[in-house]
Amino acid sequence: MTAGASADAQAAVVGRGRLWQRALRAVGVTTPGMAKAQSNAARWQAGAEGERRTAQLLTALAREGWYVLYDLAVGRQANVDALLVGPDGQAFTLDTKLWSARYRVRLVGGRLMHGDADRDRQVDTALWETGEVSKALGVPVTPLVVVHNAPVDGGGFHVRGVAVFPAGRLLELLRHNAVGRSNPREARRLVELAEARLPPYVK
Repeated sequence: MTAGASADAQAAVVGRGRLWQRALRAVGVTTPGMAKAQSNAARWQAGAEGERRTAQLLTALAREGWYVLYDLAVGRQANVDALLVGPDGQAFTLDTKLWSARYRVRLVGGRLMHGDADRDRQVDTALWETGEVSKALGVPVTPLVVVHNAPVDGGGFHVRGVAVFPAGRLLELLRHNAVGRSNPREARRLVELAEARLPPYVK
């Protein structure tokens, strides 16, 4: 599956609405519920765009022995934006955020914030999803949250073991972590396990 595919699909479903909502929209009428649906659709579209931007950055790693799998299902209702396996066999989950550049991403009292909006639930989600991937693969997996647009305090920080950093540092940090001896057999083994145990996410 390609990056952002499930988010694009969800945006289309949410934005389209029900038949009666489409009929009202056709004559210029918008209800509060329809406005909320359009706002939700816009968030899904932003998510899809962020995932595509991340995928563009990751293309540079393919010739360095990295593998990237997109939009993998974990549990019944969740998905991992991307699973990365380095040439040394290290595995990372990647959660992409496309957040407004008007507000900083920061830590306040140990909680992840974007401006004054509490985003700490994103940390819990990243930890849970990564735990599920780790169980599927039988190896430790490192959770990463990459942020597009919004500035990140200190150029990045950790929240309860989750690295949060700006998209511009993505390749630098991944390469820095892949310092072990190349192990293409182990990397391929993990990719094959992921393909067998973590199906494409379809909602």
